[in-house]
Amino acid sequence: MEAKESSLLNAKLSRRTFVKASAATAVVVGAATTNPWSPAMTALAEVEKSDIIASSDEKVFSGACRGNCAGGCFLNIHVRGGKVVRTSMREMPNPDYNRICVKGLTHMQRIYHKDRLKYPMKRIGERGAGQWERISWDEAVTTIADKWQEYQREYGKEAFAIYWGSGNYGVLSGQGMGCTTNRLLNVTGASNISMTVDAAHGHSAGNALGWGPNFTLNELADLKNAKTILCWGANPVISQQQSTHFLMEAKENGTTFIVIDPIYNITASKADKFVPVRPGTDGALALGMMNIVVRENWIDVPFLKASTVAPFLVKEADGHYLRLSDLGPLAEGQRDDIVVRSAGGKMGLPQEITDPVIEGSFEINGHKVNTAYTLLLQRIAEYPPEKAAEICNISVSQIEEITKIYATNKPSTIYQYFGIDHYVNGHYSIFDIYALAMITGNLGKSGAACGMGETLGINFTNLAGTLFPAGATGPSLTMSATQMDSVMNEHKYGNKDVNVKGIYITNANVVANSAERKYTLDWLNKMEFIAVADMNMNETAQYADILLPVSHWFEQEEAFCNYSTHPYVIFQEKAIDPLYECKADFEINKLIAQKLGYGEQFNLTEMEYLNLWLDNDEARRLGITLEALREKRILKCLPGDLYINGENGVFGTPTGRAQFYVENPAPNMNYDQQWDIEKERLPYWEPPNEVWHENPLTKKYPFTIISDHVRFRTHTQWWDVPALLELDPEPILKISSEDAAQYGIKTNDLVKIYNDRGHVVMKAAINDGLPQGVLTAPKGWEKHQFREGHFADLSSRVVNKVCANSAFFDVLVAIEKL
Repeated sequence: MEAKESSLLNAKLSRRTFVKASAATAVVVGAATTNPWSPAMTALAEVEKSDIIASSDEKVFSGACRGNCAGGCFLNIHVRGGKVVRTSMREMPNPDYNRICVKGLTHMQRIYHKDRLKYPMKRIGERGAGQWERISWDEAVTTIADKWQEYQREYGKEAFAIYWGSGNYGVLSGQGMGCTTNRLLNVTGASNISMTVDAAHGHSAGNALGWGPNFTLNELADLKNAKTILCWGANPVISQQQSTHFLMEAKENGTTFIVIDPIYNITASKADKFVPVRPGTDGALALGMMNIVVRENWIDVPFLKASTVAPFLVKEADGHYLRLSDLGPLAEGQRDDIVVRSAGGKMGLPQEITDPVIEGSFEINGHKVNTAYTLLLQRIAEYPPEKAAEICNISVSQIEEITKIYATNKPSTIYQYFGIDHYVNGHYSIFDIYALAMITGNLGKSGAACGMGETLGINFTNLAGTLFPAGATGPSLTMSATQMDSVMNEHKYGNKDVNVKGIYITNANVVANSAERKYTLDWLNKMEFIAVADMNMNETAQYADILLPVSHWFEQEEAFCNYSTHPYVIFQEKAIDPLYECKADFEINKLIAQKLGYGEQFNLTEMEYLNLWLDNDEARRLGITLEALREKRILKCLPGDLYINGENGVFGTPTGRAQFYVENPAPNMNYDQQWDIEKERLPYWEPPNEVWHENPLTKKYPFTIISDHVRFRTHTQWWDVPALLELDPEPILKISSEDAAQYGIKTNDLVKIYNDRGHVVMKAAINDGLPQGVLTAPKGWEKHQFREGHFADLSSRVVNKVCANSAFFDVLVAIEKL
């Protein structure tokens, strides 16, 4: 391990050096070298001294910041005298990906927090009352295992559930691909309660392009090759701050940068053009843009023919594609492949007819069929730009202008995240945007992509070997968290009888992060038994019957590759031993499995499990072995010198093509609900559930409220870090000056925000980046940090019947000045 010298003095601040120079932000954590609880801004002298005069016994370990913030920063962990004293940026193989943010600089205050969980405990008072008794690990794990076995024996496998979230994306102790929590779920046959968060984008991306190793975007370093970038439903300056420089450098190099968002935020302030779309109407805008593309003949016909489902023939009778079996009997062993039609009427496989028709309606062997593209054109025709402009509350000229730029100044990239995801109609809008990229051919090539770019690790991970050891049956039942009232009150999940009695929660602050918090508390408190594993006493931990203290990320060996915006897998070295009696989730999972009688399936060390995780041909082809990873500590896990999603026009869908028509749509959560298949096959749009100006509820609750990401938290993580609380001491409601004047509100006034589900009190701040009728407030705060009420009480658990997904932005409220 080699220490890398860094200086905080005389830093030259340019965009290129901003991330490195921002190590100066170590003033907020420098006190950790002496007293981690002294005020952050008084520690500058100590930080400078500790940087300039390195202690001779300092050791530097490699690590990853692996919360779900899309960062995945590669860190130096500086240890002196057996204590972590600071973190710093560690060089990546491609320095364009070097990064560290203020959260990554404050890990010491998480490790040494005075209120960190230290020992296993059991509840001795009422749930949530904060009355605990210290117990041994053996008693804690035995209690969990006894309850687990008792419930499963009496009520069936599904009677005990696991709820796991995104608090840590490690493989061994987190929720990364191939993680041991998933293995525990599959081995024990417990129920899986899905948190149904951020699901709309994944659902539509899977239908449109399939999930690739970098989700659906090209490697971020490729953004410089785009001539146009639409930043649509993302605020990367705040939410993906480690990656923003790629967008800004592209703009400096001549790329036209367009931001589409309801709010004029910091990212919008950097745009060449800003489009203030009405909340929840993004899909209508995409459909209107496609109408113009077709009208102006800006479609990419070769791409449509070769790389999309455009030439596939859809049967009117059942909505399925015409196949060989529809033309006549199949030969023995012959696959029933999809067929296309030539202009002369010849039928054959796509590889045989390389110039198929993409428009038209035909009768073939008694089947009435339309090309998928013909069906798309019919849907697009429903949204002329005038209609889209009225829905989106923008001008026709704006739609015309950005469409021309996007469709003609190519290659173009649409950079998305979860801004559009958080509405009940979100998956429709996201699918519409993917279709826009398809018809313009802005996919599968350098500079042309659409969606989100986060390394998943699915290409080199041995999922079968890690998740399904001998005897593993998989979860007995997977349930949406939004249906848990039926489970707990009626003992039904859809038509299935189910009696869930106990739950184990890990890597998830389910109470503070879920939509409609009071609903979550209601079903959770109806559990007879709750076990929680976490690092601090967050809102969910307070409701545990058994509470397990989890070690910090730096107190364990680990590998990380999930949901980061760089193309690398990182090895986490163990920098210090776990404090107090804390244990890594990997060890906790093993202990629980052993008590349950599944010790054989968990009889592996950390390194044996990682070896199993990397036991596949793609990992070997990429040169990713455990030996190499431990030696280099970071290895590239995306194929190619510069990864292009869908390169050569091949995508990870059932057809191998980009799909604007979905032959066999299905709900992401099945609870025997009724749904309309025709809505799911083609691009479609419908108004949001609540935040629609024609909704009668707006008379009572006239404001749309959108939850802000902030720089200082990843969801609720970092909520208790003193240095960050000094920078961001309390939640603030933002309101436009017009709305503030109407209610007599000034900056720093206290306001009450409320609806039928709950209320919250916080200070207000006037912000003219907001349109009238739209408010924003930050997510990530715990109940005790609000003056009254809770922001998470305002949100709704209502979900789309096909895509169960928490609609955090689809919320109406009223306000009053206090």
